[in-house]
Order: sequence, then C-alpha cells, then structure tokens
Amino acid sequence: MKSSTHIWGAVCGALAAAAYGLNPLFAKPLYELGFSPSVVLFYRFFLAAVMLIPLLMLKRYKFALTRSELIASLFGAVLMVCSSLCLYNSFNYMDVGLAMTLLFLYPVVVALIMTAVYREKISWSIALSIALALGGLCCVTMPGKGAAGGVHITWLGVILAIGSAVSYAVYIVAVRKSSMSKLPSEKLTFYTVLFGSPFFILFMQGNAMFKLPSEPMSWLLLLGVAFFPTIIALVFMAMAIEKIGATPTAILGVLEPLTGLLIGIIVYGEKLTLFSALGVVLIFASVVLVIVGDRKKLDT
Repeated sequence: MKSSTHIWGAVCGALAAAAYGLNPLFAKPLYELGFSPSVVLFYRFFLAAVMLIPLLMLKRYKFALTRSELIASLFGAVLMVCSSLCLYNSFNYMDVGLAMTLLFLYPVVVALIMTAVYREKISWSIALSIALALGGLCCVTMPGKGAAGGVHITWLGVILAIGSAVSYAVYIVAVRKSSMSKLPSEKLTFYTVLFGSPFFILFMQGNAMFKLPSEPMSWLLLLGVAFFPTIIALVFMAMAIEKIGATPTAILGVLEPLTGLLIGIIVYGEKLTLFSALGVVLIFASVVLVIVGDRKKLDT
C-alpha cells in the first residue's frame, strides 16, 4: 500500500512538472498578440479559478476557510504571484529554454530550506548537488556567448528566473509545512489562483494595461495557460507533496526544464551553446544526485 502510494505520488509530481514546463508554449504567442506578462498572468489565474469552481462543487467541498487557512492561502498566493511574474518577465530577456532551466534550481533551494529551517540533516549528496547546481548556473549564465552562439540571455533575465525559482521553492515548502497542508489539493489551488489574480492588476501600467481578447486564438491560448501549467500543475503538485514530501516532489521537477527546453528548441528555434548545454547537464545531475544519494528520504 505504501509502495503504491509513493508510485502515485511520483506520477503526480512528474505530471505537475511537465505541465508547468508548458508555460512558454502559451505565454510567448500571447506576447506576440500584444498581451503583457501581467495581463497574461491575470487571465491565467482568474480563468483557472473559474474553471475550478465546478470541480469543487462536484466534490462538495465547502468554500469556507479557517483564519489560519485564509492567511496561509494568501501567503501562498503572494508566493505564486512573485514566482509567475519573475518567470514570465524573464521570457522577454532570455531564451525560454534557459529560463526554465534556471527555474529548475528550486529543488536545491527546497533542500536548503528544509535543512536550514526544519533541521533536516544535510548529506554529502545534497552538498555535492548544490555545488553542481551552482557550477551549472555559472555555465548557463556565462557572459559574451549570446551573439556568437545564437543564445539570447541577459543578467536581468537570469535574476528574474532565479527569483522565480526561490519563490516557487518557498511555496512548495509552505504547502508541506503550513496550514495549506490541511486543504485538499483542488481547494488549495482554487484559493491560490483566486487570491493571486488581483495582484497582477497592480503591475499593469502604460502600454501593459488591461487587454480584452479579441481573437479566438487568444482565448484558446489563455484557456490553455490557465488549465495546463496552472490547474494541472498546482493540483498534482499538491497531491505529490502530500504523498511523498516536499523535497522528492521538487526533485521530480526534472521534467519541467526538459519540457521548457524542448519547446524552446522545437517551437521557437532556440539554440544551446556548448557551455549552456554543459550547464543544463550539471543542473540535471545535481538533482539526480539527490535522488540516488538520498533514497531513504523519498520514503519520509
């Protein structure tokens, strides 16, 4: 029974990661249609909340929240807003494949938080994985290779992508350790996106003011970004955290940057230089090392 629960938890984590990696597939075309990152994210969160209402009613969940659940949900919404804003804006300053790869630093951040704050014992594999991740970060962000290698990357893009990773890591830990853990995954996702959607209005300025979709393609892309990298990703992530824990769920995020990289290369024709590819391998290796070196933790 325990084994099947862990297998299902691993499947949920993998599905969540792959779904979240679809963000650039929907976001980039919407930018080309004149939508700003803030407007795309407003629709992403708002439409996701609307689509979740029938599911909550079907499962007969009560919409009421306790005071602690309300505070925790608001905190989770703020974290997801920060993570999403940083990630979506980074797409304007670097290749989406590299942005999604840098976002994948969040499993290392999760491991660090669990060690520093919750006293999880740091192992040799965690320490070495951190070193590999930092080495990979240096390779991916190596300056002076953009023009020659056809790679688009800026320091602002790097900072935004890392900021997204940190915010996402804190959210994952909060889902495990705060009052959010008491909420069913669907209900938690509903309140995260519901409370988060109004925040994006604050970032709509000048030419980035609110834009109503005027084309069927716009609506299809907005519904896609609300369903796949939002509802599917957050619901399955919460289920995975409940069944196998925060660190293993973060580690299973290996499919996230892989999905983003494939989209960047296949859909947008992006390229990887030798150093960029080496950096990607090192970051992936850092997470694989955690899996191999800390197998016992996957059952806690």
